[in-house]
Amino acid sequence: MTAIDTPSTPKRTGRKRAVLAAGALLGVGGLLTAATWMDYGLLNLNGSGGFGGSETAFDLAFSSGQENTIADVANWSDANPTAEDIVPLAGADALVPGGAPVYVRIPVKNASEKLDADAAWITLENATAADSDPAQKAKNDAYAKLIRFSVAETDDALAAGGLSYGSDLSFSGTKTSKHNLTPLAAGEGNVIVVKVWLDAGATQADADAANGGGVSVQARIDGQTV
Repeated sequence: MTAIDTPSTPKRTGRKRAVLAAGALLGVGGLLTAATWMDYGLLNLNGSGGFGGSETAFDLAFSSGQENTIADVANWSDANPTAEDIVPLAGADALVPGGAPVYVRIPVKNASEKLDADAAWITLENATAADSDPAQKAKNDAYAKLIRFSVAETDDALAAGGLSYGSDLSFSGTKTSKHNLTPLAAGEGNVIVVKVWLDAGATQADADAANGGGVSVQARIDGQTV
């Protein structure tokens, strides 16, 4: 009986075994080199306070009491965003074309703890409500064309008439041009004085047209720090 030859399993050569062994070692080595030591740091900028905050707020404060000096002011307010009424002003309702002016005193202070007001300015605005009566509206419009303003700054506004005032301002549309104010360092203040009068008008007709008219004027005081 003839023996049946059965296929024998090929023996791996030494070369192939060596190659397989090397591949296995390389795989293990790759896993090992993927791990490493790591570290990191966290730093809070500007100490524990961060940037900004209540102490670095820019804040202008005003008084509606018409005091002559900032030392006389008992109550400061922001007047922002709601406007505050200046105390009743003697003579404001009795201006006549070409007549004597009245003076409005506005104490202002840079109430910021740290920030200076590097620039500041005032603008006068016509805040007159629209009148449903066409005749009264025409008188008010004529009055607005005659009203004039000039601005001064002082430490003591007792003698407002003797101060040195800037250029005359008038409404162009609903506003005057800006009048630049003295920059105020943090904690400093002064008194803005607005001189108000009625121009005589180019003709008598201009004055007559404003007879019985009136305007509501709002002062807007802006400041900025850079």
